[in-house]
Amino acid sequence: MTPYPRFYRFIIAFWVLSRGLCLAGAHPVSVDEKSQCLDCHEDHAAGNYVHAAVKMGCNSCHQVENRDGAIYVALKPTKSVVCLECHQQEEVSSPHFPYASGMCIRCHDPHTSANPRLLRAKVNELCLSCHAPHSGRAPSQYLPTIVLTSDNRLGHPYARHPVSGTRDPLTGDEMSCISCHLAHGSAKVHHLKMGSAIPEDALNQTTETNDMCHKCHMRLWGTDNISSKKKKRAKAD
Repeated sequence: MTPYPRFYRFIIAFWVLSRGLCLAGAHPVSVDEKSQCLDCHEDHAAGNYVHAAVKMGCNSCHQVENRDGAIYVALKPTKSVVCLECHQQEEVSSPHFPYASGMCIRCHDPHTSANPRLLRAKVNELCLSCHAPHSGRAPSQYLPTIVLTSDNRLGHPYARHPVSGTRDPLTGDEMSCISCHLAHGSAKVHHLKMGSAIPEDALNQTTETNDMCHKCHMRLWGTDNISSKKKKRAKAD
């Protein structure tokens, strides 16, 4: 069987789904641009992290429409994604697919969140919702998966490498996927961090991957200060 029928089925399914998402139900009560939305939707402005746009007012992103006698609250029409009206999209040669596709709310809550950066879940939980193997999901080069230990603490990129449950030697925060990867994309394959995104940059780098790995492990072994002194002496000579 050629891949084309499957491709066409995907396009049709996407079209049907997107229509369903666009045609949200009518608002249950009459509202206008001057209505105090938070009187009913107070949960959209309460939490550890609240989107600045919420504080600016719901009209920052939404508008009230009257269609066929019914009231709808819809996103403001824009040339692309409403988020990009305020957040300029980064230009990267290897972008993360959801980011490049304008699927901001796949990872971020547009109103409020218990997590930094308005993430819908903790970093690793969010990443693994797509990148951990799932039953019924066929392997794909476009959605790479990683296999970890049962507690999701070890196993990437090597069997005993920590993924969570320990401190990132460079930042002091908990180790997570974004200790090594950039969530929106990078100039490097696999969305790896570049040297400029790593504190103090690694020494004796050969590739950006080694740059990242060496800096972490030099810090763990306590040799980063020694290497820094050697580099300063070499420059002085």
